[in-house]
Amino acid sequence: MSSTMRALSNVDAGVVTAEIEIAATPTRVFQSLTDANELARWWGADAMYRTSDWKLDLRPGGKWSALARGADGTAMTLDGEFLEVDPPRRLVFTWRPSWDGYAVTTVRYDLEPTAAGTRVRVTHSGFGDRDTAAAGTGEGWKRVLEWLAAHIAG
Repeated sequence: MSSTMRALSNVDAGVVTAEIEIAATPTRVFQSLTDANELARWWGADAMYRTSDWKLDLRPGGKWSALARGADGTAMTLDGEFLEVDPPRRLVFTWRPSWDGYAVTTVRYDLEPTAAGTRVRVTHSGFGDRDTAAAGTGEGWKRVLEWLAAHIAG
């Protein structure tokens, strides 16, 4: 696993970007992002919250959903629809979390092969003028990408 991690929040444009390089092939990374069993093992890999019950219909127009439970026991939901599924290069979907008032935004993963493995770039857009939500999401993507890298590293 590479320790190179960069996450930036561009609140003015309502866009969050985060990036990490992972020592694995794009195919392996894509699998970890799209397999319900794997997602449940790594997404929320700290005491902040845990995810479960991932359901994915992995095709453009297909729906996805998951449950989450905060450290305090609060139940949350998240869901959306796949907009683009291009293994192992790109995955784009809508994001509608209960903790953000079910506001709909768009998440795009771009996977690029590198000499050391795969550069994973997340672009999360659609926050508009919701600066606080975008800033918090930027911090969240740092954690998510670190969890992903740790999961793949085993």
